Amino acid sequence: EAQAVFERAVVAERGSNSGAEVVHAELPAERWGVSKEQLRDFEERVRQRLAERLLVNSSRSECKKQGIPYYRDEKFRDPVVGPNMHQVNTAFIRPTTEQTDPFHGISRLSYALNCNPYGLKCDLFISHAWAEGVFELTGTVLENWPEDCDAAYICALANPQNLPNFLRALIQNPLSSPFFQVLLRQPKQMLMVANANVPIHSRLWCVFEAHCARHLAVHTAVVGDPTNFVTNAGASKSAKRAIRRAVEARRREIAINDAAEQAAMDMDIIAAGIYSRRYDRWSKRAQQSAYKATQSMKRALDVRLASCSSAEDADAIWRFISGHADEINAMICELIIQDQISRTPSGPYKLTWYPGQDAIEGICSLFS
Repeated sequence: EAQAVFERAVVAERGSNSGAEVVHAELPAERWGVSKEQLRDFEERVRQRLAERLLVNSSRSECKKQGIPYYRDEKFRDPVVGPNMHQVNTAFIRPTTEQTDPFHGISRLSYALNCNPYGLKCDLFISHAWAEGVFELTGTVLENWPEDCDAAYICALANPQNLPNFLRALIQNPLSSPFFQVLLRQPKQMLMVANANVPIHSRLWCVFEAHCARHLAVHTAVVGDPTNFVTNAGASKSAKRAIRRAVEARRREIAINDAAEQAAMDMDIIAAGIYSRRYDRWSKRAQQSAYKATQSMKRALDVRLASCSSAEDADAIWRFISGHADEINAMICELIIQDQISRTPSGPYKLTWYPGQDAIEGICSLFS
């Protein structure tokens, strides 16, 4: 099927039509993927572009003339952060993909289809924001790439950046957008990639992706510094504390439940009943602590604050996700808590119920 699509595209390219439009109209978006090695190669090619000074940062005055935000030079030059994706697209992706691809002689294909003669099927979806530093994106994705995934949909590389009008038509309806079409095929995983430049869920398309992944039951994980997901600038200082408290309360709740199960197995019926009521009280306290901390997280990570560069896109997305903001907030908070718990050093969680317990247990152990 893919081969037939490219054959038709070659015919169109030789005529007066755009072969790239034929490919991106007929080849499913789930085949617009890049492999892990291709992403690593992309990063190296961008670094080479920087070294050759073919990718440079605009001055404040140039940005003012162009009506674009100034990008701090220290971030641009930082080997861990790097230029933002807008700059990379202008200076590298678009010039590269303007040329004919090496397999079929078709110009203006996406970067991904320039790398793969018949595309690669995406089993990984990357949700990210273009204001990020490109090296922060590639570094985070490469570090967290799931072992069982072969190719990723990364919109900057997957979508045809040299076909702006065609792409505009593709995303006019969120449900016909490549983002939705890839998620509809239920890839193995979606990664929400945090970055130090902008909270990804301050961008409506990322909120849309989160909503779709949730409703389509796509396994989702967050990667990167969790505090970089904060969308509410006024709550940014308290966000880190809220995340820490929520994670601690959840760990405590899990430990209490585990201890209760163990007690039920180790004790006789009467003792187990007494301790069960005690564990229930402790568990409820932990749940209350987790709830309060999570509510603080939700205020800091509120997707209602998200915006979009296109008013039309914003209207279309809000119509689709209307009434689901609380669910999306809860989803993101839960993913952050799960991620932080998974990164906690392994080992038993120490439950201390009252002052001096360690000393009392030590004395008791002498007679056990």
